[in-house]
Amino acid sequence: MTEKQQRGVLKPAIYLTFAIALGWVVCFWPARAMNGEQGVWWMSIAAICCLVPGWIVVFLSTLDIFPNDLGAMLVQMSVRMAVVGGAVVVVKKRHPDFGPADFAGWLVGFYLLALFVEVWLLRRQVSSTQSATTLDNGE
Repeated sequence: MTEKQQRGVLKPAIYLTFAIALGWVVCFWPARAMNGEQGVWWMSIAAICCLVPGWIVVFLSTLDIFPNDLGAMLVQMSVRMAVVGGAVVVVKKRHPDFGPADFAGWLVGFYLLALFVEVWLLRRQVSSTQSATTLDNGE
């Protein structure tokens, strides 16, 4: 991976990490008020389950391995859904008595936050790429 690609991955990954961390801070007291230390624990697990596939999606967006934008979007969506869906299945199997406030609600919230930030980052990346192409073409 070239230095330019590394910078292209690192900055969006930091933005995504910061957004998820900020979401965690905002949700800390509600999670604690609803379910005590266990609520904070499960809210933290939900945040991590959304952050890790976000990093993967950010990394995949810098690679030129997809034939078109649709293929890239489908792979990125599949990564997100596989990790988050897998987490739901594992938690539901191990803790069938959990309700939405215990884990799934936090997972949905962090999933939407991560998705919003990822889309915003990808739009910025596409916009900057188009601007660079326009400047290179002399238009």
